[in-house]
Amino acid sequence: MTLIKKHIPLAICFIVGILTLSSYYVPTQASEKYVETMNKWENIVAGFAFLLGLFSLFFSHTRKITRKADGWGYSLFVFVGFLAMVVPAIVSNGKQMVGADLTGLGWGYRFLFNALSGTMFSVLAFYIVSTAYRAFRIKSLQAGVLFAAALVLMLAKVPLGQMIWESLFGWTGGWDIAQIGQWLMDVPAVAGKRGIMMGLAIGGIVTALKIIFGIERQYMGKD
Repeated sequence: MTLIKKHIPLAICFIVGILTLSSYYVPTQASEKYVETMNKWENIVAGFAFLLGLFSLFFSHTRKITRKADGWGYSLFVFVGFLAMVVPAIVSNGKQMVGADLTGLGWGYRFLFNALSGTMFSVLAFYIVSTAYRAFRIKSLQAGVLFAAALVLMLAKVPLGQMIWESLFGWTGGWDIAQIGQWLMDVPAVAGKRGIMMGLAIGGIVTALKIIFGIERQYMGKD
C-alpha cells in the first residue's frame, strides 16, 4: 500500500519532472515532441481539474442549502448564475454574436457578467482605500517615501491635482506633475516590479525542485 500511495507517485513526479526540465535544454526533435505531448496532457488534466473544482463548488453550496447555513440564500445564486450562462452558451454554440445580433450568451455576458464584474470591483475600491489608509501611516522613512510617491501619482492622474501643482510650483518652470508621475511609473515602479518578478521566479524554481525531488509532498494529500 505504501508503494502505491507514496513511492510510485514520487517516482512518476521525479521522472516526468526531470524529463520536462531537461527537454528545454536539449534542442532535439524528440524533446520538442515530448514538450508538445506534455502540453496536451496538461490541458487534459486542467480540464478534469476544472470539472472537479466545479463539482466540489456545487457540492459545497448544496450542503449549505440543505442545512440552511448562514448565507445559504447566496448559494442559490451560484446555481442560478451558472444556469443563466451555461444554458444560453449551449443553445448558441458558444457564440456571442450571430451577424450583428447578440445571442443569449452575448446578452448575458454584456448585460449581466460585465455589470456584476463592475459592481464587484467598485466594492473592492472601498477595501483598497482602507488598506491604503493603513499603509500610508508614516512611521518610518520607507513609509514616507511610499506616501510621497502615492501622493504625486494621485495628483498626476486627476486634472484637479495638475491644477494644484501648477498653482503651487508652476513658477519653477520644471517638470509638470504628469511628467513626474510618468517617471515614477517608468523607473522606480518598474525596478520594484522586476525585483518582485525575479523573487517570484526564484521561488517558483525552488518549489518545482522541491516537488521533483520529493521534498514537497502536499499534493499527495494528508496520507
